[in-house]
Amino acid sequence: MKSDPGKIRILLVEDHVPTAAMLTAMLSGLGYEKIKHATSTERAIDKLRQRPFDLLLCDYRLGIINGLTLVRMIRKPGGIASPNLPIIMVTAHAEPELVAEARAAGVNAVLVKPVQPEKLMQSINEVFVRPPTFAKAANYAGPDRRRRQEDIHPGRRQEDREGKPIPRSKWIVPPKT
Repeated sequence: MKSDPGKIRILLVEDHVPTAAMLTAMLSGLGYEKIKHATSTERAIDKLRQRPFDLLLCDYRLGIINGLTLVRMIRKPGGIASPNLPIIMVTAHAEPELVAEARAAGVNAVLVKPVQPEKLMQSINEVFVRPPTFAKAANYAGPDRRRRQEDIHPGRRQEDREGKPIPRSKWIVPPKT
């Protein structure tokens, strides 16, 4: 992690101007100074192509192209930005299916509106202080969703405890991207 929050470049993608102003004020209050705002996915894509960012805060519902599609565009190999870019989805829609879909697409964290400054800081710290390992596949590059070694308990399968690869089953279908 960069030690100085003032040096972290953040792209905030939020189409609701009052919410964007509130999140910008929170980030500024937490010491983040380099904040760019995009009101649509299309504008975010332009900004991501122009310069690198260290963190993306993105709303789920954005208009023609939603935030989840933007995440998928970033996470696919050769996408519009570094596939290692930390992404925090900020949404008013906290249905378990949506959160699971966002995680499968490659977001690092999901924050539910109204966002509390403490939760925002906690999410930012998690993506920088305890960054996830990254996985790379033919159609995805991003946070590895498999269990971390410290999450494995003695009741798990022997293959999990030893870190051996588990053979793929023809019955398990990966999520659609």
